[in-house]
Amino acid sequence: MKTGVTFDTDIKPIFNANCMPCHSSAGPKKPKGGLALDSRDTAVKGGKDGTVLTPGDSAHSDLVMDVAHIGDDPNEFMPKGKKAKPLTPEQIGLIRAWIDQGAR
Repeated sequence: MKTGVTFDTDIKPIFNANCMPCHSSAGPKKPKGGLALDSRDTAVKGGKDGTVLTPGDSAHSDLVMDVAHIGDDPNEFMPKGKKAKPLTPEQIGLIRAWIDQGAR
């Protein structure tokens, strides 16, 4: 029986499909903004501008604001790129739930 949202099962596939072209520590390029989303630890650590999520508080997590396209600066909205598609409400809901559950 599954309990809660987990990084490896629920979140990593979303990040792999939508975020890794820019935010992966694997490969020849450094992750944009110093933010690597390869693992739970690197996601929680954040990037050069600081943390992007606060475990237990998705409402005040920049990651949620950026992927949900909330805010005044569309340059912050993610994912970016000509082929990038906005995350679905279900994907955003999983990210919110994961953060609210402590970003385990």
